[in-house]
Amino acid sequence: MKRISIPIRGMHCASCALTIQKSLEAVHGVSAASVNFATERANIEFDESLAAREHLENAIRESGYDVVEMETVPEPERIHAGHATSGSGHTGHDGYIGRNGIIAALILMIPLLTSMFIRPDIGILFGYPAFDIVSLAIAWTLVAWFGRKFHIGTLRELKHARATMDTLVSVGTGAALLWSTYAMFAGGEVYFEVAGIIIFFLLLGKYLEARQRMKAGAAIQALLGLHAKLAHRVTSTGEIEDVDPSILRPGDSCLVKPGERIPTDGIVVDGHSSIDESMLTGEPIPVEREKGDQVYGATVNGTGTFTMNVTVEPGKSALDAIVATVEHALSTKSPVERLVDTISSVFVPVVILLAAATLIVWLFLTQNPGEAIRHAVAVLIVACPCALGLATPAAIMVGTGAGAKRGILVKDGSALEAARDINMVIFDKTGTLTEGKPSISDVIENREAPGGKRLDLLRVAVSLESTSEHPLASAVLRYVKEHAPAEIVPERIKDFQAIAGKGVQGMFDGNRVALGTEAYMHDLNVMIPKDLETSIADLRRHAKTVIFVSREKTLLGVLAAVDSIKDDAIAAVKKLQENGIDVALLTGDHLATANAVAETLGIRTVFSDVSPTNKAEIVKSMQQDGKRVAFVGDGLNDAPALAQSNLGIAVGTGTDVAIATGQIVIMGGSPMKAPDAIQLARTTFRAVKQNLFWAFIYNIVLIPLAAVGIVNPILASFAMAMSSVSVLTNSLRISRKMR
Repeated sequence: MKRISIPIRGMHCASCALTIQKSLEAVHGVSAASVNFATERANIEFDESLAAREHLENAIRESGYDVVEMETVPEPERIHAGHATSGSGHTGHDGYIGRNGIIAALILMIPLLTSMFIRPDIGILFGYPAFDIVSLAIAWTLVAWFGRKFHIGTLRELKHARATMDTLVSVGTGAALLWSTYAMFAGGEVYFEVAGIIIFFLLLGKYLEARQRMKAGAAIQALLGLHAKLAHRVTSTGEIEDVDPSILRPGDSCLVKPGERIPTDGIVVDGHSSIDESMLTGEPIPVEREKGDQVYGATVNGTGTFTMNVTVEPGKSALDAIVATVEHALSTKSPVERLVDTISSVFVPVVILLAAATLIVWLFLTQNPGEAIRHAVAVLIVACPCALGLATPAAIMVGTGAGAKRGILVKDGSALEAARDINMVIFDKTGTLTEGKPSISDVIENREAPGGKRLDLLRVAVSLESTSEHPLASAVLRYVKEHAPAEIVPERIKDFQAIAGKGVQGMFDGNRVALGTEAYMHDLNVMIPKDLETSIADLRRHAKTVIFVSREKTLLGVLAAVDSIKDDAIAAVKKLQENGIDVALLTGDHLATANAVAETLGIRTVFSDVSPTNKAEIVKSMQQDGKRVAFVGDGLNDAPALAQSNLGIAVGTGTDVAIATGQIVIMGGSPMKAPDAIQLARTTFRAVKQNLFWAFIYNIVLIPLAAVGIVNPILASFAMAMSSVSVLTNSLRISRKMR
C-alpha cells in the first residue's frame, strides 16, 4: 500500500471535499481517501498494483476540480523534499478574488449602497432613469464578472448533478439580477443593489477567509521551511564543497559553521558547540554537543565549529518525521469531522428545497414575484455552509501548528477528542519522569557467599550485562569501567537468556549465573541473606533500584542504581493535579523504590513490580473502573499500554515503536509537555466545539429569519461572509492561549 498527498484547486466548501473523497474512494485499488477542505489536499492510500497516481488525479479532475502540480506551486510553498504547505497553499493565489479586485468591487458597490437610501436623478438614458441603467450595468459587472467563479463552480457541479455552496450563491444572485433586469423594463420593483452588494460581501468574506487560512497555516509553513539550504561537505581529499543538503548520504562528512542550520541528522566526530534545538523540543536553552553526540538537521549551531558524519538518508531526518506527523494529523479526520462531512453532504440540497418552499409560500401570500424571489435569495445566501466546513479542520490546523512549535506533535485528530475527558495520567517511571540514565551508587557483596568478593560480583555482573541493552546494563558497564580494576573485562556468557521485566541469566565458568530483580531471584530459588535485607530496604527508601546478582542458588551481592528525577517532573505532576487529573506512577521497580520516587513527585497512586506484559492490563483495569486514561511512556515495552490507553503520549527521546504507537509525541522528553499536550488538545477541541456551535446556531437561527423576511439578502450575505471569518479567527486564538 502507498500513501500520497495531492494538492487540489477549486474546493469552495465541505461539500466539495466530500464529493472528491467519494470519487477517489470509487477508484479501484483505493483503500482509504480523505480530503481536507481547510488544507486543500487529498490524502490517499492505495494499492500500486491496482491503481496509479494518474488514475487518482483523473478522478479528481472528473469530479470537476484541478490538481496542483508541484512545479506550479509558488515559493515559499514548494518546500524541501517535495513537501507542499498545507494551510497556506494556493488559497491566497487561486482564491475568488485578490486585494485589487476587492478594491475595484468596493468602488463599484458604493453607488448600489447609496441607492438603498437615496436614488439620485441624473437624467434619462435610453428612455429609462439613467441611475437605473448605471445600477443595472454595475450589478451585472459585479455578479457576472467579479462573481464568475461562483457561476463556473455551479456549472461544474451541475455537470455532475451536484449542488454546493457555489450553487446557493449563483442561483440566489442570478435570480435577483435576472428578475430585476426584467422588472426594470417591465416597470416593476428592482433589486440591483441586492444582487451586487451580496456578491461584494461574499467576495470580501472569501478574501478575508483566505488571509485567515494563510495565518492558520503559518506555524506549519514555518516548520516546513526550517530545512537547511546549504551543506559544507568534506571531500575524500579534505576539501570543502558547498552542496544541497538533499544529496547528502549516510557516511558523508560535513563541516558546520557558527550560526548555521545543521544540514541533516548525524554524529559529531570532531569539535564541539552549543546547539539551539528548540525547533525540535520547544525548549529554548541551547544544549552542548561534542564528539560522539547526536545532532539533528535544521537545528541551529551556536558559536562553535564541528564536523559531523551523516547518519540518515535524504527525507529521513527528525524534522522530516515531524513534518510527516503533522501532515498525517491534518490528513486524518476525527469522528466529529466525519459527522460534519455527512451533514454537509445533505445540507445544500435541503437548503435549496427550503428556498423553493419560501419562494412558493411568499408568491402565494403576496402575489409579488420580486418580493418572493428576494426572500428565497436570503435563504440561499444565509445558508452557505462554509463556516460549517471550516469549523473542525481550521482548529486542528492551528492546534497542530501551535503544538509543533512547542515540540508537541499531534499525530491524529482523534487525540483531540480523547483528551477532552482524560481524568487519569499514568506515567512510566524510567526515561519519562526520570532521566533514564541510571548510575551505580552502591555495591554490596554477600561476604558469606563462597567467593563472595566484590571483584567476583562485578565480573559476573559485567559479563551478563555486556549482552543486554537495558539502561541498567549501561550503568553497570560504565561503573565497572570507571571504578573497577582493569583486569575485569566482560567474558562470554553461554546459553544467555533475557526475561523481560525480570533479568538475565546464563552459564559462566560452568555455573548458572543470573542478574535481575528480587522477584527473579525468588523464581530461581535464590535466598536473600537476612543481614542484607536491612541494607536493601535502606537503598530502596532512598529511591534506588536494587539489582541482584547470583551464582547457582547463592546471592553474590547487590548493586544499587539511582536515576535522577527530571527537573520539571514535580511541576508536571502538580499541574495535572491542579487541573483535576489523577496521576499514577507505573514501574517494574520494587514497591519501596517506587514509593520513594512517588513521594518526591507528590504522586499517591503507585503500580510497582509491573512486568512489561502487564502494563496494558493496568491501563485496562483503570478504564474498567471508569477512568479515562492517558499513558505517558518511552520504552519498547510501553507500546501495548500506549495503544490500550484512551490517549497515548509517547516521549520523543524513546524508541521508534513507542513513538509510532502514541497518538501524541512530545519531543525532548520534558514531563511538563504531557500536561501541555493535554491542554493543547483540550483547547483545540474546545475551539472545534465552539466553531461548530456557532456554525450550527447561525444556520438554525438565520435560515428561518430569512424565510419569514426578517433577514434581507444583503444582511444575509454579510452574515454569511463574517461567519467563516469568525470561525477562523476563533481557531487562531488556540495559538495565543498556548503561549
